[in-house]
Amino acid sequence: MGNAIGIRKTADEPRIMIAAHMDQIGLMINHIDEKGYLYFSARGFDHRVLYGLQVVVHGEKGKLYGVIGAKPAHLVGREEREKTVKVKDMAIDIGASSREEALELGVNLGCIATPILEMRKLAKGDKVLGVGLDDKAGVAVMIRALELLNNEKLSSTIYAVATTQEEIGLRGATTASYRINPNIGIAIDVTHATTYNIEEKEVSGIQIGKGPAIGIGPNFHPKLWRIMEEICKEKNIPYQRNPIQGASGTDAWVIQVSREGVATALISIPLRYMHSPGEIVSLNDLENTAKLLAETIKKVSNENWQDIVKRI
Repeated sequence: MGNAIGIRKTADEPRIMIAAHMDQIGLMINHIDEKGYLYFSARGFDHRVLYGLQVVVHGEKGKLYGVIGAKPAHLVGREEREKTVKVKDMAIDIGASSREEALELGVNLGCIATPILEMRKLAKGDKVLGVGLDDKAGVAVMIRALELLNNEKLSSTIYAVATTQEEIGLRGATTASYRINPNIGIAIDVTHATTYNIEEKEVSGIQIGKGPAIGIGPNFHPKLWRIMEEICKEKNIPYQRNPIQGASGTDAWVIQVSREGVATALISIPLRYMHSPGEIVSLNDLENTAKLLAETIKKVSNENWQDIVKRI
């Protein structure tokens, strides 16, 4: 359910689990017709952006490139042209001419398809455009934080977990947090940022380039998010607040309720166009998120962590 890095120390030292999910949304092949077209179900994707999307089919004999096809706009009526194409009316074309040929190429029911992975720097500023930045950006932040902590002497055990199956029910974080049994858990994920045609109040005013968004609400330990805000002010790290009234829908939710409960926090990276083939983040936000994560680990490692995690 994910890859974990950690070394156990003495029982008196706190176990700190940091988690970011490395899985992404995708498609699953559920039918191959007699002409070799691959029908699919879509998990998480905005159906409006699927038609014409270039994909990689992860077949049993290797990767195959294809495109999601549907009836061209030129060949449908005006009313149909203005509607979103339904998933049932789309299929992946890999160039196969029959079902048998598709099977010979290594495609079978249950195979996965994803957008072609790529990343491009936008023309101005520090923004990058990519696929699956939800939440590979969080994994990158976690790795960067470990680099920043490389020469630090910490009185704690740090478990860095790249979880899987977050998109289908937070499963990797569930099993990992049960196994590690951390005293403190910090999840790194993405959150919606202001973008075209979205009012700021819909996303709590969170903006790309303004720093990490610290989760505030019942899913998060008040002492931890207050410590994070203090760190940001002390270290001149720009930050934003991300109020979440209930369960956050991130790894932080299942970490918090693991076993008898874990003191948990969430740091989110502002992101545009979530669950599309063109997600955008700020590289400065990633660096500042990593700094905040590293500084938080340092602070809770070297202070009286029992006072932090005790119930309020």
